[in-house]
Amino acid sequence: MTRKTADIDHVHLSYLDLGPADGQPLLFIHGFTGTALGDLGDLIAEFAADHHVIAPDLRGFGASRPPNRHFPPDFYERDAADLAALLDQLALGPVTVLGFSDGAEASLLLAAARPDLVRGVIAWGVSGVISPEELASVERWLPVSAWGAERERWRQQIIERHGAEQLESMIEGWVGAARAISARGGNICYEQAARIECPVLLLNGDGEVGNTPRDARRLAERIPGGRLTFVADSGHAIHRDQPAALLGHIHDFLAKVEG
Repeated sequence: MTRKTADIDHVHLSYLDLGPADGQPLLFIHGFTGTALGDLGDLIAEFAADHHVIAPDLRGFGASRPPNRHFPPDFYERDAADLAALLDQLALGPVTVLGFSDGAEASLLLAAARPDLVRGVIAWGVSGVISPEELASVERWLPVSAWGAERERWRQQIIERHGAEQLESMIEGWVGAARAISARGGNICYEQAARIECPVLLLNGDGEVGNTPRDARRLAERIPGGRLTFVADSGHAIHRDQPAALLGHIHDFLAKVEG
């Protein structure tokens, strides 16, 4: 496994660089409290056999620290800018982006801001906004000190991936950013999505809570080349709940955009 580091905006961004150098390039973007391998390791292994895979840990997560993660209200835009700077440095040409959750939102912002860098986007667990339903759901994460057995696995995962010192700051920081985004109207990438020029496949589980079907449909309609599919018997993390279905959708999409 090849792990490399890029200097982005005075921050070191650690990323996996796997597969044949002349393969079609894929960029994988993990979700909140995730890492590239922690969230997407199985998919990365699947596609690194015949694609050139780039999979960063976003700033403040996993191997891309110090500094630790923090969550200003524009953190989605900041992540998209980091990814654009990484792709500019690597000079791979247009990539296909696969993003999950927060990484899905960032992938759409990247495509909107830098169409020259993106050939296509597959985004799952995404709606383009902080909805009232989403805000109500994440408010129940607080206080972290009151977490019980139902969140013990998540607690341990955060500590193992990012250090015990980030347990409360990550959760409190994300909820604080969600409140701020909601207060200014809720937009994450919905408004920018009309500028996306490449094909986009949105995938949401039919058991999603925060990313409502209403908002997912609205986002898909906003994207000129957007298409939305609901995956049956799945929650937010389709790659865990329905991995075979997700893999099939990805292969079908890549066959079209890679020609």
